[in-house]
Amino acid sequence: MNQGYSSRGEMGPEVTAAATFVSRLLRTRGFLSEHQLHDFRDCLQQSLSEHYQNHWFPDRPQKGSGYRCIRMNHEMDPIIGRAAGRIGLTSDQLFALLPRELTLWVDPFEVSYRIGEDGSICVLYEAAAPAPAAAPSPDPTQNCKNQFLIGGRTSPPKNYLMTVSS
Repeated sequence: MNQGYSSRGEMGPEVTAAATFVSRLLRTRGFLSEHQLHDFRDCLQQSLSEHYQNHWFPDRPQKGSGYRCIRMNHEMDPIIGRAAGRIGLTSDQLFALLPRELTLWVDPFEVSYRIGEDGSICVLYEAAAPAPAAAPSPDPTQNCKNQFLIGGRTSPPKNYLMTVSS
């Protein structure tokens, strides 16, 4: 198995789920045409696939989780910003269309997101990982997303659920 890809194929379902989710967030404001949304989604899928190419480890999904995390916290994630620029959206327009705080974890076999710093983590895509061959169980605190879950937040979660279907 070469670095970055698994025997089950490329990271297609996960990247598709992430790009479709962000595109649907943009669609909710009704500002963009279907053609622009389609172009944005395709561009974001390609950019994410290229960005994750050597950082995709299906045998250890938590490895590289921080690198694959898409984060907007009053600053635009550069991958989303570049995809938006290709369809003519400025940073100001993009900030008006997307939540101010969004975290998207794109990991082998799972894509999840959180809107807001105290929001609930919701799963967009999940697939069964192949059974490991007698490998030691991974430390759950090593996953970027799990660090948020066990990080000791005391404020109640804000429930926000959005599902993505193909």
